[in-house]
Amino acid sequence: MYFLSLLGVIFTTWLISFFADGRWDRMVDFMSLVVLLLLVIPILISSGLHKDFSNAFRFSIGKKKPDKLLELKRAREAVNLVILTIIAASVFIAMVQMIQILYTLDNLSSLGPNIAVMLVSIMYGMCFVLLLLPIQSKLNVKIQEFISGQE
Repeated sequence: MYFLSLLGVIFTTWLISFFADGRWDRMVDFMSLVVLLLLVIPILISSGLHKDFSNAFRFSIGKKKPDKLLELKRAREAVNLVILTIIAASVFIAMVQMIQILYTLDNLSSLGPNIAVMLVSIMYGMCFVLLLLPIQSKLNVKIQEFISGQE
């Protein structure tokens, strides 16, 4: 079922770019993606929740069953941290890029492409968040099921 979420994000992005002008390659900026990952991964590791983040995928997508309620709660907390970090990091990247754009306003011909690249970093962040929201919801449901199973 999670594969359906992934396909939905990819198909929607393709559909929008196809009807705009057919140039889906304009939505690709590897540097924005790399910088986003360079901000998110160290924060996840420094929080000590990187193993819990991988457990979140095992608990929600895979068939692994948690042994304790604490494992589910830590997995949910890791996903919450990554979602908030991605949002903050993508906005941060866009703000830094906007500052660079404002310093180069004397070249108006590059204004449109530079703003597009700035918005791509926010788009990447929101795509990742859209992919993590179903995992977060599944973990919340599993926590509720675990608690009701103990009663």
